[in-house]
Amino acid sequence: MGRKKEQGFTLVELMVGMVLLGLISISMLTLFSTLIRSTVIIKRKAVAANFATTQMEYLKSLPYDSLAISGTGTTTTTTLNGVTYTTKTTIEYVDDAFDGCISYPSVATEQAECRNFVVHSGAPTGDSNPKDYKIAHVKVTDQNSLILAEVDSQISARVAETASTTGAMFVKVLDQNGNPLSGATVRVQNSTTTPVTDVSDSTDTSGNAIFYDLTPDTTGYDYTITASLGNYSSLTTIPPTGSLTPTYPSQQVITQLSSFVTLTLKQQGDYNLLAEVVDTSNNPIGGMKLYVKGGYKKYTATTDKTYYFDNLATNTMPVTDGSGLAPIYNGTSTNFTLVPGTYVLCSETADTSCKVGNTTYYLAAALPYTGNNPFNPITVPTYTSSSPPSTTFAYSGNQFLQKVRLMMTTNISFPRIYSLTPDDVSLSASALSAFTFTITGANLPCSSTAASCSTSVKFTQGSNTYTASCTGNASPATTLNCTINLTGISIGASQLILKVGTNTLTVPVGSFLGGFSVSS
Repeated sequence: MGRKKEQGFTLVELMVGMVLLGLISISMLTLFSTLIRSTVIIKRKAVAANFATTQMEYLKSLPYDSLAISGTGTTTTTTLNGVTYTTKTTIEYVDDAFDGCISYPSVATEQAECRNFVVHSGAPTGDSNPKDYKIAHVKVTDQNSLILAEVDSQISARVAETASTTGAMFVKVLDQNGNPLSGATVRVQNSTTTPVTDVSDSTDTSGNAIFYDLTPDTTGYDYTITASLGNYSSLTTIPPTGSLTPTYPSQQVITQLSSFVTLTLKQQGDYNLLAEVVDTSNNPIGGMKLYVKGGYKKYTATTDKTYYFDNLATNTMPVTDGSGLAPIYNGTSTNFTLVPGTYVLCSETADTSCKVGNTTYYLAAALPYTGNNPFNPITVPTYTSSSPPSTTFAYSGNQFLQKVRLMMTTNISFPRIYSLTPDDVSLSASALSAFTFTITGANLPCSSTAASCSTSVKFTQGSNTYTASCTGNASPATTLNCTINLTGISIGASQLILKVGTNTLTVPVGSFLGGFSVSS
């Protein structure tokens, strides 16, 4: 009788089996771990749901008028079995389209702010009370900010649509490019109401902040609105003055009506404008007090020249050092933040309030180092950390966004220049041989006949000189209308020379702007 054949596993089969067993074990452990974690989260969600429903039931038990309205909400924390649960409650008024919407500035705003709003014919209009009901939102999170429970409930008064004796205000906050700013703080104040009004809120993602239940203001435009946001300028509205309409007007609240205001905030740097004061021979002048105004314009009328920033009005004029340098500060000598925009130095006529002691100096020319305008007014640029300017100007360890050279004189009859239009020349211009331009300033006597003009206007570039033919008036000697042959001029900067009698204003060529900028 033969022996039975021996049977068993080969080494390869044994290794394959062990790998399969390992994979199955790992899968089972992963599944077991996931199940444990899911169980933990389910238990936490059950606890959180209890917190959320308990809070909501508490809110429902309160009188309707006791449900606070808060843009930021209230937050409470509870620790249970080593887990910290954070409960945040937010309560807001709701304008519902069921009975119509209050008047909104645009359809887009109405769609965003009026609940259940749909554009269709026959829809109710002219809701006199936008506070139809309140919506309560309760959210519970753990210490890892994981949302465990959320509960919403609509809560209304027994008679929600009674006639309102108050008004509403809609405030929109935009950046300098017209984009909505979210998270800006908006403050509404009125000291003439009883009680005094002082409420604040933050703008939503559409840049809107809405204020309901405001006391009507029948005496005038006494509701002042202030908007602010970190790294942006702040802005406060002002009331009308006589026939002048403010650029950013304060508001009047009327019963059952809404008022609307839009405010523009601009991104700004910490160090904005550095002045460099020299005489007409380009020697520095120390000890000079500088008058500067600009930024936000107060009123819309082009004839009005008042601005929010005016250091003569606040008696905060900086003084140049021995090198003729002075950083322009805002209120205090440690605050150099200015609202981006245009700034005028030594007033529009450039003949007041810039002095050394009791000696008055007159601004012959203001030459910015950057920007699009070669003379007064000077532009302070906006600043963004994501796209900082390529050129800045160092002073006392800080980098300023704009620098301007001020050429000053004590001679009241010295020629002065305020503007050159246009200030750039293209070599491809078809009328290069008879290029026309205008100069405005002071002490530029001329006549209706070019041959009799008392003011000489020249541009130089290297060894080449280009002489203009100009007409104007003897009095007031403020405007020159000129024609010049620029054939042969090259790409780059040119130097402007104004001469009246023995007085010659030579605008230097340097890192700053001044004469024609010639491009291809």
